[in-house]
Amino acid sequence: MSKEKIILNIGGKKYETLRSTFTAQPKTLLGKIFQNKNEYMKYLINENEYFFDRNGEMFYYILEFFRTGKLLCPNGSYKKLEEELDYFQIPFNKSELASEVATNTVDRFISFLEKLIIIHCENFLEKIILKVGESNISISNQRFQPLFSNDRYFPFEKYAFNILNKIEKLIGEHLVKTFSELELKWNCVRNNNLPSFTFDIIISFSIKKLFQLKITQTYITPHPPLDSILEEKIILNVGGKKYETLRSILTAQPETLLGVMFQDRNKCLSHPINGNEYFIDRNSEIFDYIIEYYRTGKILWPIEFEKSSKITSKQLEEELDYFQIPFNRSTIFCSLALESSISTFKRLIVAFEELVIHCCENFRNKISVYIRPGKINVDNNKESSFLINSFKMNAFTILTKTEKQIGDHLSKTFCKLKLKWKCELRKDLSNNDYSHGKNKSRYLYICISFSIEKGLKF
Repeated sequence: MSKEKIILNIGGKKYETLRSTFTAQPKTLLGKIFQNKNEYMKYLINENEYFFDRNGEMFYYILEFFRTGKLLCPNGSYKKLEEELDYFQIPFNKSELASEVATNTVDRFISFLEKLIIIHCENFLEKIILKVGESNISISNQRFQPLFSNDRYFPFEKYAFNILNKIEKLIGEHLVKTFSELELKWNCVRNNNLPSFTFDIIISFSIKKLFQLKITQTYITPHPPLDSILEEKIILNVGGKKYETLRSILTAQPETLLGVMFQDRNKCLSHPINGNEYFIDRNSEIFDYIIEYYRTGKILWPIEFEKSSKITSKQLEEELDYFQIPFNRSTIFCSLALESSISTFKRLIVAFEELVIHCCENFRNKISVYIRPGKINVDNNKESSFLINSFKMNAFTILTKTEKQIGDHLSKTFCKLKLKWKCELRKDLSNNDYSHGKNKSRYLYICISFSIEKGLKF
């Protein structure tokens, strides 16, 4: 019965797994215990639940070793992990552990840069300028500066300089490859002329190229609601967390592990633990991304590390390999960048639609919008409660690239009102709005006019 499901209560934190997961490592403490009934009965506290008075948080990494054979390391907690590895008699080489710690640090720094690129795409910005010192990082666009201090799991400012000092070329090559469809360029120069050394980094890419992409991930068309009533529902218990889905959702991806497992011809090979419930001894946190692929055809990526200090890109790649899900990193990241840009673009369109409807409600046939970097005025009112005011930090940038598309959309949407759109880039002649140097600042003037009477109904 080595395949039996068991619950490990580690200092109050419970983990579900298979006894065979431990017996597959017979030289470890848990391997020895669960091979001998007389031994594991000493730890039994309730049916199939066993208690060990150890660090429940660190056991996440211990269990990952038993499941995958690979040693992961938490940020800043490797000493605690060493203690647990020793206790559970898991052989490890300190040199390998040090290498894993270093790799984890680099992976998280790269993931942060990837996140930064996607955020800039979302705001239609095509250049990132960073200055990395020995103990600080600054970014030319100050609105993004909080990103460097808000990550409570990984203090980038402590490590970025040392990472770049060793492998900046490799990091640049990785980003260029990952965002190849955006024609990303990486320029990193070590500046030795200042009192303290810095790395001056410029990352540039093309938003225009982004909107020319035809590589977005393909979504799966959901089943009609009536079909699901007749289909077989199954429960996947992944490491103790249960997911409900339909057999057809999994078999729709026949080349993957679960697609093969739940084919009709393989029913005799799959063994439910309780009715229609199947236990899979894998990481439940990462399985959120796996089941999303089966449901939508889209591979999500753990960019927002604030949500979890444990999941890394490396782990997700390993789980995708385990479940035999094909993926292309460049396609995924370029798709994420495109989708975030499109989302912003659509929300800005909705904001302009709101302005038009507001005018109709007040029986006005014209509205003027003045857009400067960081500031939006509607009909020269200083303050506005309109939705468009939420775009004051990026509307200027977005409209300089997309104003024609937005104008065409509004003209088509409100065609019965004979809507006309005019957008002009003007010089600001006011004394209070000079930019640095001799060049005066610029702003966008937008005039939306239409015939309300054309849409009246009596």
